[in-house]
Amino acid sequence: MFSLESYISAVKEKGISMDAVMVIQDDVILALHRFTDNVFHNVFSVAKSYTATAIGFAIEEGRLSLSDKPVDLFSNILPENPDPRWQDVTLFHLLTMTSGHGKPHMMAVDRKKLRGQTEEQMDPAMMKEWLLFAFTRPMMYQPGEKFSYGNLAPYVAGRMLEKAVGCSICDYLYEKMWEPMGTEKPRWDADLSGHTFAASDLYLDIADMAKLGQLYVAGGVYKGRRYLSEEWVKAATSMQISSAPINPTGYGKDEEAGYGYYFWQNQKTGTFRAYGREGQFVIMIPEKRAVIVTQAMHSNVQQVLDEVWEHILPQL
Repeated sequence: MFSLESYISAVKEKGISMDAVMVIQDDVILALHRFTDNVFHNVFSVAKSYTATAIGFAIEEGRLSLSDKPVDLFSNILPENPDPRWQDVTLFHLLTMTSGHGKPHMMAVDRKKLRGQTEEQMDPAMMKEWLLFAFTRPMMYQPGEKFSYGNLAPYVAGRMLEKAVGCSICDYLYEKMWEPMGTEKPRWDADLSGHTFAASDLYLDIADMAKLGQLYVAGGVYKGRRYLSEEWVKAATSMQISSAPINPTGYGKDEEAGYGYYFWQNQKTGTFRAYGREGQFVIMIPEKRAVIVTQAMHSNVQQVLDEVWEHILPQL
């Protein structure tokens, strides 16, 4: 009989700051434990996996393609003399974190400046149009050459999506996925012009996070209804590029397992995850038809995963 008892004990013993954990198998909730009353949680970069899902919908509708280029869609926004390597950046490069930017951009410190929340002065034009900020960040590699994690690529990809579908990412996903799945439209923060910040700052209950995992574990089907093609699910969750550790606190073995379209591979073969900072995980195990979801505020995220591998996975 499935039990979270050993997991909960280990988490408490090791001082891991958990908020909630949920386990689903064959669309049945095996366990849900809330350590705190914090229900609607910032899932941070799990938002990227939702953005990838929205892009999957748009590609299947013929509104986008992996070969589309941001310089073509936003030729009227390009600054003077952008790095010529931008001419070769495609949506595929943005989805795989291989746009050529060797450093993370549009992280929290950048966004505070862009929102005027610091004393440091930012170009008003960039504050109004964040794509100008993106297009003027230094590039270090040829597109496709190297994985380099950050928020710039998903922000630009999200803007491409919004232009293609004619509404915000949040509104689009509500129409395509959240409303039919019974999820209320969530809070998802935006830039100063109202464009959804595709990379982060999405707030969800753990039960609604689990629905994303159920969709992908079932190959694009949720409770008998097909939402995405099997081809998209396979491509998005397969290894598209070798990855590298991104978390500054603790060695992240699972961060080296490979990267898809805003989905990460795990060290456990055949499994993958949506991954947000501080331990927000939607772990998908297709072979077991199972989803494990965590919400936490713990900087050493590998510890959160390790307890899942040791105490939860063996029971499935």
